[in-house]
Amino acid sequence: MRVVEAHGNATLVACVADGAGSAKFSDVGSMLACDTIIDCATAFLEAGGRIEDLAREDVLRWCGVALGRIEQSARARQCDVRELATTLCAAVVAPACACFFQIGDGAVILRRNGIYGVVFWPQTGEYANSTNFLTSENLGERMEFASARLEFADLALFTDGIERLALHFDSQTPHPPFFDPFFRTLRATEDYAVLNQALEAFLTSEPVRERSDDDKTLLLASHIADS
Repeated sequence: MRVVEAHGNATLVACVADGAGSAKFSDVGSMLACDTIIDCATAFLEAGGRIEDLAREDVLRWCGVALGRIEQSARARQCDVRELATTLCAAVVAPACACFFQIGDGAVILRRNGIYGVVFWPQTGEYANSTNFLTSENLGERMEFASARLEFADLALFTDGIERLALHFDSQTPHPPFFDPFFRTLRATEDYAVLNQALEAFLTSEPVRERSDDDKTLLLASHIADS
């Protein structure tokens, strides 16, 4: 996550990624994906680019750069690129506009005027309990993209280990009781180190691990706009 000053406004660039469970270097792939997207978005904004002008082709090109770095890392490790397979959820959010893109599972959640929504429903792959990855064939067809000229009060990005806690699968909607306490606390505190410790303790607690044994990443941002 990075906040970039651009056009007189603070713009949030946020990513979460989850390496494939069977991939030997999944942690490397997910780190490269997030770092590259954040670097590409920062360069775009610092060069004078505007979020409202971002197109699918722009972010697909960023994903291509990330894929290139993953492939380079695979060559250095003398392994197949699938050993660095990773999902990706990303958001670039300014006060009055935003864009979002995703490949794989996990989700981006927004709140506006007190209402929560899911930007993209978690992707599933060809087989049960599978999904798409940045390293998948036909990246351009699998990547989802959306933009909006709106203000959002709250933003959450998370990996698939949190889906069963945060989403209603029958109605394909967010579960507000999961998010509300987090955002209330986030708005009320300035000690983010303590908040991060509390969040980590919650995500690694026994009740949560009983619900999901997958890796869990949760990124929260608030005060993007008045709720």
